[in-house]
Amino acid sequence: MANLNKVPKKTSALKYKNRNISVCLTRKYRNKDDVEAPIFWRVTYERRHKYYYSGFEFEIKEWDEFINRDLKKHKLTKQTLSNYLALSLKPAINALAEINEFSFEALDNILKKPLSETVNEAFQNKITALENEYKVGNASIYRTTLKALMRFKHYSLKKKKADKIQFIKTCIEQKHITIGSNVLTVEEEISFDEITPKFLNECEKFWEKTEVSYATMGIYMRTLRAIINNKDGDKPYIEGSKYPFGVNNGKYEIPAGGRKEIAMPIEDIWKIENFETDNAALATARDIFVFMFYCNGLNFGDLCRLTYKNIDAPRNEIIFERKKTLRKGEEPTYIYVPILPPMIEIINRQGNDSQEGYIFPFLNGIEPTENNENLIKRETRLKLEPINSSLKYIANELDLDPSLSTSYTRNSYITHLTSELFINPIVVRKMVGHSTKKDVTAGYVKLTPKKRREINMKLVNPKRTYNTVDAADVG
Repeated sequence: MANLNKVPKKTSALKYKNRNISVCLTRKYRNKDDVEAPIFWRVTYERRHKYYYSGFEFEIKEWDEFINRDLKKHKLTKQTLSNYLALSLKPAINALAEINEFSFEALDNILKKPLSETVNEAFQNKITALENEYKVGNASIYRTTLKALMRFKHYSLKKKKADKIQFIKTCIEQKHITIGSNVLTVEEEISFDEITPKFLNECEKFWEKTEVSYATMGIYMRTLRAIINNKDGDKPYIEGSKYPFGVNNGKYEIPAGGRKEIAMPIEDIWKIENFETDNAALATARDIFVFMFYCNGLNFGDLCRLTYKNIDAPRNEIIFERKKTLRKGEEPTYIYVPILPPMIEIINRQGNDSQEGYIFPFLNGIEPTENNENLIKRETRLKLEPINSSLKYIANELDLDPSLSTSYTRNSYITHLTSELFINPIVVRKMVGHSTKKDVTAGYVKLTPKKRREINMKLVNPKRTYNTVDAADVG
């Protein structure tokens, strides 16, 4: 028989009662040793219970924190649950209670209908679902799109032309500010009834005025379209003649826009490597960017997860799996990275002194276990923001792309190998961990540590003198 951990009385925001019908949130587990257990809405009527799965699961310790403490990490989850209680359960229960026709069957019929959410709530629910699946990158795209839509709604509500002009100016000035008190934040509610071809066309014009590229507009609009299509739900939020997207009959056509070119010439990579500063934050951003580039363009999440155990000193290589490509039941694909002199210097400057755990200190104190994956994702995102902000400062100092971020390293690495060094595409895919399953000749391509090192050494600045030679110099 399942057991329950109830929400205590003081967590009143997640409880409700109407006459003899009550609702509370519970953690339902079968064994006390269960690591994680699902969270349910328990509806009680005439001493009978029915449970509705909330979509969330918690360990007992985190559940205790969730119900007894007001922690920032639980803010989105609590907001999602509160929205469901306020927008779905309460209205359904009230409607049935008022006419004395409440039954669990009647409640089920109402709850199965599409939710009358706002655009904001639909976005927030999607963001929460993605974060629960550890898809932080995708969640970030949905979060950014919602913010862009709310900025347009805020702009459209302004009556005076001078106020509109000033807001556009503010959007441009604060475009690249992602942390601190100067981040542009607006909160406006948007209903699905507002999403019309006219709304989308005016939104596009506003984004153009605020210097949003057409490629980015395309991403925003496709993300909004995915929300409207609601493939994970029973039916689209907007359909039929009211569906706003299309190419004919006055519908809104999403800008094609090309993929933004974020590959940098190797000379610009060297400029960043040679950037001198006494500022610790700028020095860290510089070193991490350069390390990521020389480390086969690995992403920041994989960099944070690197441990000293990933270093194979005899081969003089770092060996790891990309977190993004891990799939249960599949044979792992390993990436082999030659340890170049600049990488050793960076490890010695920025790495942990102790060689018992992570190479870099971003995840210190967090065990690299599956149960900690949510925490690792959150911590990675928090540590990435100041690095990207610092990179934009460096870009300004060196007269480089003002949008510079860690994302440029992977594209730059791949582009330089393919377009400048003319390395075989199969070799490049193997170097960065891209799939080669569909290429029958890939199985015949065997890369040795010597060959990998020969390739990557061609990236190193020939005019710069390094103090280290191989992995034995780490530490």
